[in-house]
Amino acid sequence: MSTENTFDNIDEVLSNIPDNYSIMEESIDLEVQKEFFESIKNLKKEPNSESTEALIEALSQNIEDKSKLKTILQKLSTIDAVNAYRAIEEFNKNAQGELKEWSLLAFQQSRMVIQSSLMGEQQVFITTGLGGKNNMLRYYLIFPYNNRKELTKIENQTLKSELEFHFSAYNGIIEEIEYQSKYSTALVLIPLKTNITDLVNIVLNECNQFGNYLSENVLITNMKKFTTEEILQILENNEEE
Repeated sequence: MSTENTFDNIDEVLSNIPDNYSIMEESIDLEVQKEFFESIKNLKKEPNSESTEALIEALSQNIEDKSKLKTILQKLSTIDAVNAYRAIEEFNKNAQGELKEWSLLAFQQSRMVIQSSLMGEQQVFITTGLGGKNNMLRYYLIFPYNNRKELTKIENQTLKSELEFHFSAYNGIIEEIEYQSKYSTALVLIPLKTNITDLVNIVLNECNQFGNYLSENVLITNMKKFTTEEILQILENNEEE
């Protein structure tokens, strides 16, 4: 499996995560996440001269400066106060585009600050490009075909059945399966600490007992859903290697 070494390291990290964690459910661009968390570090280093009430009032106004709105959301997200949390929640209801993603991150950050205060221990906040649900992370799987040969209806059904059977055994969920001429994709949810590489290898081995039609170079990612063009480029690069 092309991503095996990387996911061995990820599985090791996930196995050491404490029970007091929360997962960002929404799919948010990784660059937006990076910008949010890198810039909020600098905000935390500076003393906040504005009161919570002043920040809430500013957020409720029709400010067109997106940069200013982002800063206000970040400042509110670091304040241990329910009214700050509710203000972000209300703003998020009508936010659009980039500000929607930003306010979702601020909302989750604010929730974590309040939970940490109430429980007396630091909460772990987990985000990925594809998000998750409850205690599960979402992954995008790409199954290339051997010899680029399009699958038969029986082979398609076998892949679907094996995915559903083995993922359900680990309380996972198959959200979506798509069959293309040179590969199939699946969008799946699995409990946080489940070893995704082991599970996918089980599915792969079971399917290939019926004709060895799936390549071992399965791509597993929780960054994003790839476009057709991106997937075909990945497959082409793998062939050249």
